[in-house]
Amino acid sequence: MSLFFATVLCIFLVIVVLQYMLIRLILPQGLSNVARIVISCAVAGAVNSIPFWYMGTDRIFDQLSWWHRELVIFPFAIFLVASALSGVLIVIVLLATPVLLRLRPRFDKSRRSFVSDASRILTGTSVGALAYGAYYENRDLQVSRVTLPYSRLHPDLWGFRIVQVTDIHAGPFISFEMIAHVVSMANALKPDLIVLTGDYVNHHKGYIAGCVGLLDQLKAPAGVFGVYGNHDYYTGLRAMKQAFSKTQVSILSHSSSGAKGMEGLLNIIGVDDPVHGWATDARFENPTKFSRLARPDQFNLLLSHRPGIFKLHENWNVDLTLAGHTHGGQVIVPGIGDRGLSLAGLFLTYTHGLYESENNPEVRMYVSRGIGTIVAPVRLFCRPEIVEITLTK
Repeated sequence: MSLFFATVLCIFLVIVVLQYMLIRLILPQGLSNVARIVISCAVAGAVNSIPFWYMGTDRIFDQLSWWHRELVIFPFAIFLVASALSGVLIVIVLLATPVLLRLRPRFDKSRRSFVSDASRILTGTSVGALAYGAYYENRDLQVSRVTLPYSRLHPDLWGFRIVQVTDIHAGPFISFEMIAHVVSMANALKPDLIVLTGDYVNHHKGYIAGCVGLLDQLKAPAGVFGVYGNHDYYTGLRAMKQAFSKTQVSILSHSSSGAKGMEGLLNIIGVDDPVHGWATDARFENPTKFSRLARPDQFNLLLSHRPGIFKLHENWNVDLTLAGHTHGGQVIVPGIGDRGLSLAGLFLTYTHGLYESENNPEVRMYVSRGIGTIVAPVRLFCRPEIVEITLTK
């Protein structure tokens, strides 16, 4: 058993215990203790058997009726996250009760009622907020338009428009219909260049053909270029490479290429994902080899799934880096700092939006919030995005 699998299993078991605790607290107080235990075990067991039931079939969700995704998987994921969040808060409440008892002794008589009411309120609020994030914000795809001026930009690149699509994560939470919508929106922008920065499929090889086939419909005069993300390695890199080899998408692997029709002006660099340490800044081995791919006399565009590479390349003559990986944290608390408090900020230096080098403001990186999600199909104050970047003098 790998360390990653063991960690995931332990987290899942902790959440199951929290679910059991919450269900017992939420049940009517008139029930006997035995009835509470039996009902709580039965509900927690039934709910958490859902993913194992689907794992027993080779069919992917796009081959099943719509309600499997909408009425089973989405609610399961929402309840899983809501129970984890509410359970942690209730544990804090329980730990705080001794303090409350000292402050107000009479509180002990109504402690059970108070904790039960708090459980219902917290669980209901969590489920409601996460359901809104899943069924509305998660599907409210935005086009983020960014204009970047460069003092040394070649006149032929004035007004050049780049569209970035990243982190699709085709799978249980992202349907082929959603991917087709993304492709349609990207093409409707009529960009000069389209770039893809990884994580096309979440983990199941059954989604590769459908996802990559739809991405092959992306069209831009200067071409469509991409790199692989860590989830593409999890899915199976050989299968991913085979699928992309049959498309018009040019995947760059520690290599560079001139944009079609812009040879000698626009140099596109693509780097492989380091795969390990998904919740930390990228640890690229021997990053200086990437610097040899830059062309000092051209505009250098770097495609990297991980934004952590921005720490390394300030002296590489790279003008613009486009990255993904973070999903913006999926949840952003607004009003804190310049870009809000992103959950991704607990682990990563760069979370979402535009960044500039402290040494040179014309060395920039944009980190997209991406299309898909992981763990749960939930976004709050962090809508999915397609990025359109316009280069100007």
